[in-house]
Amino acid sequence: MTATSRTTTERRPTCQLCKKRFRTSSKTAKFCNASCRTAFNNKARHVRRIADATTSPFFYELARQAIRARTVQIYHHFDQQELEALYDVYASCQRMNGYGLRRDHGEAPFELSHIAPVRGQASIGLFKADNLVIAPMTLNRSHGAKHYSGGASISRAELSARFAVSKDASVSEVVQRVIQIIGVEVVQAVVQSRKIKPSKRQALYSWLVDHLDPTNPDHAEHLKTIETASARILDGIKRQLEGKEPVGDFRAWLDYHDDTSVLMSEWERIGKAYRPELLPALERIQFLFANTNSRFSYNFAFDAIDLRLVFDMLHGRPVHTVTSIIDALYATALESPIKYQPTEALLSIDESPLRTSLSVTESFLEGLDECPPYIAPVALYVGSVSVDREVMPAPF
Repeated sequence: MTATSRTTTERRPTCQLCKKRFRTSSKTAKFCNASCRTAFNNKARHVRRIADATTSPFFYELARQAIRARTVQIYHHFDQQELEALYDVYASCQRMNGYGLRRDHGEAPFELSHIAPVRGQASIGLFKADNLVIAPMTLNRSHGAKHYSGGASISRAELSARFAVSKDASVSEVVQRVIQIIGVEVVQAVVQSRKIKPSKRQALYSWLVDHLDPTNPDHAEHLKTIETASARILDGIKRQLEGKEPVGDFRAWLDYHDDTSVLMSEWERIGKAYRPELLPALERIQFLFANTNSRFSYNFAFDAIDLRLVFDMLHGRPVHTVTSIIDALYATALESPIKYQPTEALLSIDESPLRTSLSVTESFLEGLDECPPYIAPVALYVGSVSVDREVMPAPF
């Protein structure tokens, strides 16, 4: 038998990155070498990440805050760690709001409240994690532009005209300016690390525009509403078109985040990250929960006055602002031993009020060395203080 040889046809395509022509026998080769292929793919990924940022709710919120402050200088010198911390606070606020469910059900949402006011007389409060508190809307709105101490701000004398933003500026244009002042590399890194995606509402809207038939009467009715409908409503229409069951009512899911649990969670975050002097007071409450029965934690809730005191403390008031709250909690537990069943450890401690003499580094629990066998393990550290409200994933 005569052996047959296969002839290969040589191609001379142009490299998609360096634009040089190269020789290849491959029918699909687009790059002259592996380095060009890797660099091209990296560039494409970077472009996608910036596109994800420019259409994401998070960066839209950054732009709206810049418009509110009338300057993008509130993001000057942001590094990756600061932007990630800011995103984490923003995402926590979204979760605590049930991703829009609170507003859909007519309940006041939680808001990102500034410690140093966003438009103070002498300074502009920065939109940074160390200047924000997730707080009930009523407390935030009544707080106004008051500033007790702390937070993060920039003096009005340091503002540069080239960073100024008009109150009528386009949000999409301001997003681009925010990305530029923060830095493209930082934005790309955070989009990747925090998996920031474009707006879910925009994705649902685009899908419905492609799949709704205007000649269908039912579809025509949907087309009248999708322009202003919320993401949850759009998702319901999409599921209906796909023949899927509608999403149930997750109102009960909202009960995991009330005014008390949200402020307690912020007490822990701010204390651990920025104000360690808040932690001994938090440990006292943690110790109390660990050394009473579940009935005490189940009934635990701040009243309107307590909420204001905790809110003010988180906005810069000294820690002894909440002394009366802690004293009252201990008195309640100790005055009802049958109901709350305080442990021997709780009964044996010297329950003195929390005073300013408590140092920044001193731990309340360090003074309990003589009775560790009676202290519930959970009281030995400042862990979750959400009080029997485990964080659940988004239900949709």
